[in-house]
Amino acid sequence: MKGAGEQARQTAERLKTKGNECFHKNKIGAAIDLYTEAFTLCPHWPVPLVNRALCHKKNEDWNKVIEDCEKVIQLDTDNLKAHFFLGLAQTNTNRPHLAVQNLSTALKLARNTESTIKEEVWRTLARAKFESHSRTAAERAVRRGELLQRLKSLLKEDVSRRIKDSDSSLPDILEQQEELERDTSLLEDVFKSDELKYQGEDVPNWCTCQLTLEVFHEPVVTPCGISYENQVLLEHLRKVGEFDPVTRRPMKAKDVRKNIGLRNAVESYLDDNPWAWYYAM
Repeated sequence: MKGAGEQARQTAERLKTKGNECFHKNKIGAAIDLYTEAFTLCPHWPVPLVNRALCHKKNEDWNKVIEDCEKVIQLDTDNLKAHFFLGLAQTNTNRPHLAVQNLSTALKLARNTESTIKEEVWRTLARAKFESHSRTAAERAVRRGELLQRLKSLLKEDVSRRIKDSDSSLPDILEQQEELERDTSLLEDVFKSDELKYQGEDVPNWCTCQLTLEVFHEPVVTPCGISYENQVLLEHLRKVGEFDPVTRRPMKAKDVRKNIGLRNAVESYLDDNPWAWYYAM
């Protein structure tokens, strides 16, 4: 005879299956109700809650996505979809700083499991990092402008005080004015260099795939020593032919190796130059 817990789980499984059917028929409200009922029966089983979060994602009800995903992570800290949906919802509710942490976790989990949503996670993380950088850069620009004006005013006040407190001759006054101009110019150069750290025009060629001209996120290397984006190279081997796209030397998919070193180098470059995450979105 089955125990009450086992019976509840079987009922919850059936409700989840019906919820899946409703979701695929675009009956989102009905699917939400069924997933809710399933989770109520089995409150320690996170699957119905993940599926309900997917429904809220489809409805773009981001606050409910956040609520459900946070519950899932309490039950299953390594739930890929929960971290991904949570990061996506935080990005869409103007909380990119929080999103980066969850999306980074999701990307790590996706890479460990070779998940099919790996590229989607990567591009969402790139968006969150770029938006986080843009917010930081905008705030810093305001503070930088205010600080520059205060320092320039202090320089002027210092020169004016020195001229006032001494019996400076006209040549001395002119010399101090020239010194003020030099100091002001130097100060502006220093602040300009800080501004340039938050800007950029393009990423270096070594960060991009020769076939797509896009930033690498899962680079692989061929026996010829040339790196390509993984999915693009595999598609080339399937549809075009089993040869290296550049050297045209024969090769097969089994000859491809992950280029972890290049992947880490690209991500380090992007983190050091966060404006460049724009090109990885």
